[in-house]
Amino acid sequence: MKTFATILDQNRNIGPGFDFLRVFLALSIVTFHSWTVTNQYFAPFNWDATPVWIIHYTLVPMFFALSGFLVSGSAGRLTLKNFLINRGMRIVPALAVDTLVCALIIGPIFTIVPLHQYFISREFAVFFCNIFGWVHFTLPGVFTTHAVAEVNGSLWTVPFELACYALMSGLILLRWVKNLTAVSIFVFSYLLLAVVIWKTGLVARLPWHGVGKAISVAFIEHEAQAVTAFMFGVMAYQLRARIPYSVWLFAACAALVLGIAFAFPSMDAGQIPPLRFLLMPAIVYITIFIGLTRMPLPKFFKTGDYSYGIYLYHQPFLQIVLTLFPAAALAPHTGPWFTLFAGLPVILSVAWLSWHLIEKPLLALRKRFSLVAKERGVADTGTAPAAALPLHAAGMPRNPSWDSKTGA
Repeated sequence: MKTFATILDQNRNIGPGFDFLRVFLALSIVTFHSWTVTNQYFAPFNWDATPVWIIHYTLVPMFFALSGFLVSGSAGRLTLKNFLINRGMRIVPALAVDTLVCALIIGPIFTIVPLHQYFISREFAVFFCNIFGWVHFTLPGVFTTHAVAEVNGSLWTVPFELACYALMSGLILLRWVKNLTAVSIFVFSYLLLAVVIWKTGLVARLPWHGVGKAISVAFIEHEAQAVTAFMFGVMAYQLRARIPYSVWLFAACAALVLGIAFAFPSMDAGQIPPLRFLLMPAIVYITIFIGLTRMPLPKFFKTGDYSYGIYLYHQPFLQIVLTLFPAAALAPHTGPWFTLFAGLPVILSVAWLSWHLIEKPLLALRKRFSLVAKERGVADTGTAPAAALPLHAAGMPRNPSWDSKTGA
């Protein structure tokens, strides 16, 4: 019987479809946001009140599931210090440049407030906290007339990604990275606690709005799916030698996801915590199966890992399209398509620059220091060695001498 570990062994521990999956998910999110920034996903008709909610529900969790699966590989080999350095060097530099570009180039060009007021405002100053994961979505006078008045709302995933790395750090400290029992108890306890909080209406009973909101985001709301998917991805890596690589099981998972979408045809129903016991394992299986399946990839995407750059920069440039061509971008039905295809060439170009000028040189720098390459002798010949998420997932060993069943 073929398993996930079997496919990894056959492909020198490189999932043959992971590069495709990262690009597909990044471009899918660009497409989705082409509808949201033009206000044609939620109005005049709310697609989350139809079975289409499942698309909104699954895209980011699939990124996090992939991240959990891949990061588990590096977490099982590295010390906590090197794990954190590795993750930080992958995420922070490109995020910092994105923040600077938005605040110092896009903002001054498109703000509608006087420049002196723009630069001395608190809103401008705190925007730089994005570099450290404390995200702020707006700049003074920038895109404020748009339906989505955010410069880069996509960064909402950054704190949740950091939370996932904090959880992984805890697993490293407790030596639970390879302990399936401990991780399973943690994950299912988390899901059960979410059900209890939802069923008892605890959030509504709390007198402190801030605390209630934090609990709701951590356990009940859409954002909670990200951390859940990450942890199920970790479990999938631990179980890789036991999980069958099966087209029939893939089809069954896809049917289950679609069945739930039609059985609970609204986003509100989709947020009900009990559904996660079925949805998350199915979504994670679908994600990893695709990542382990050889998929066609356009030649352009074989020259570098552009998924992180696409994710970081897509929303600001979609907003720019909306600013420059409001009539075309806001046209009923065709507006989102115009926004997508007008913005995509620029988004891909900026992602290309981000990879070749920032991310790829940093990858070489990581090789020269005491990270995976230096400690384990990695000879990284792949074009997309360190996917960042949403995705910012990385860590699958690329040296065929390492046993994918042990992650050592």
